[in-house]
Amino acid sequence: MVSKRKFPALLLAVALLVQAGRVEACPFCSAVSLTFAQEIAQSQAAVIARLVEGPPAAALSPRAEGPLPKGRFAVVEVLKGAAVVDEAGLLGGDARPIETILLEEKPAGTLFLLMGVEPPKLVWSSPIAVSDRAVDYLRKLGDLPEKGADRLAFFQKYLEDADETLARDAYDEFAVAPYADVRGLESRMDPTQLLAWIENPKVQSNRRRLYATMLGVCGTKADADRIAEILKGENLPADKAEIRSGLDALIACYVTLKGPEGLDLVDRLFLDRKGRDVPFTETYAAVMALRFLGEESEVVPRERVLASLRILLDEPKLADLVIADLARWQDWSVVGRLSELFEKADAENIFVREPVVNYLRACPLPEAAAAIAKLEKIDPEAVRRAATLAGFAGAASAKPADDDEAGAGRPGGAAPAADPDDATLAARIAPVIGDDGAGDDTAPAAEPSARPAEGPRPLTWAVWAAALVLVALAARSVLRPRPG
Repeated sequence: MVSKRKFPALLLAVALLVQAGRVEACPFCSAVSLTFAQEIAQSQAAVIARLVEGPPAAALSPRAEGPLPKGRFAVVEVLKGAAVVDEAGLLGGDARPIETILLEEKPAGTLFLLMGVEPPKLVWSSPIAVSDRAVDYLRKLGDLPEKGADRLAFFQKYLEDADETLARDAYDEFAVAPYADVRGLESRMDPTQLLAWIENPKVQSNRRRLYATMLGVCGTKADADRIAEILKGENLPADKAEIRSGLDALIACYVTLKGPEGLDLVDRLFLDRKGRDVPFTETYAAVMALRFLGEESEVVPRERVLASLRILLDEPKLADLVIADLARWQDWSVVGRLSELFEKADAENIFVREPVVNYLRACPLPEAAAAIAKLEKIDPEAVRRAATLAGFAGAASAKPADDDEAGAGRPGGAAPAADPDDATLAARIAPVIGDDGAGDDTAPAAEPSARPAEGPRPLTWAVWAAALVLVALAARSVLRPRPG
């Protein structure tokens, strides 16, 4: 049984994964931080302020003792909340300075963005140093539409900007944008520029994922051929190896542009592992791309996506990666193969039994019920664990009865979007654990037990992922042989 020390971790896995299904973010990348627009929206006042007096150098020393160092700032321009800033006595000829924590040494006169809450006194955020160009950028945020392609068109101009602060914020805006908005930007994207960024080894891997997603919207079959060379990676010089990071998004981009026949290359390179040493992270990236294609793409028939997923059933140690996807998309053609996987499972892949049981429980065919009865005689504990943990995940993920009420605690009181077109890719595609490319900024997938998994409707993707991760964590922690 699962130890008491490990069970809270399982509860946390459910909570995080269920919540992940409601978070807005890019499918193949993640926001670095809140965007400027999000931070300003959550504040009650936002100002551009000039540093009047910084903290003494001694206070900034790592060995300094006493209270945290503070700087003194004079308000130059109000971006939000002029009334509360005035009420706090920060405007006019007799304005008092803002005093707030400053942990870096900057010369007097440096401009900062400060955001405040809790008027009338106002508690101020950590100052963010901004250039004159960034100030102009911040001024324009309030005039942008709240969502849509026109909003992204503004931020597109700042991707890979020389001002890293602006480049990061523009990336984050795309990372949280609904996929429909990205599609709406199609005619205003530059595929040549996107491909150049993808092929530039100095571009960060999370941004490469974004650019591959964008290229999948606006690119051509000729661009797909260039991406294919990256996927193959056969003649890449050492200084270009990094361009294979972000492999999940690159695969999805390639197939989206190439069409169904593009999956033949994906199958050969990443999924058919017979007699080949394919890094797990590459196979996992391919699975994540297939999930995206199965959910979002109209280019590839779902049956063709399922055919690629079924290849991994020939790999007993990796089959649990795709079993839940097969159930979620109601592919009931593999009842016999999964029953055989259950029966032949050994110490190295015993964890596959719970996903098999959950697949069979979801399957409406009579042979599935007969298979469960047979398999329960072989391993009744696996059948019991699957039912218990899947049931717990379902209970933990109960949706609030009133979405409007649930949205009341969000910034701005916004409820989750009900329109599928407004659902962001992050709610559909689980984040990839990592790539095998050197220097990728994602954590490597050290063990299959960390993999996300999915399941059939009526459970949502994220809920079923929680259930399957619970099963995998419990089964592997208990049943995997220990050294010695």
